[in-house]
Amino acid sequence: MTEMTWELLTKVYDRVEAEMIKAALEAIAIPAELVQESVGETIPVGFGKFAEVQIFVPKKKAQEAQAWLDEYNKG
Repeated sequence: MTEMTWELLTKVYDRVEAEMIKAALEAIAIPAELVQESVGETIPVGFGKFAEVQIFVPKKKAQEAQAWLDEYNKG
């Protein structure tokens, strides 16, 4: 069994916000991957499980990403 190398950073319920977070993380050299139920990617859904977008980062960058996310959430 292979070891997981990615860690869940956060969940958001807006694809546009998820894309913005991903771009901001990548701008500071933190790779990010977005995961969403396939129906949520093809049909705009604004509520429930289908709207949820999970943002994953490499485990070795998780603390740095969390620090950035904390500042982002302070707004």
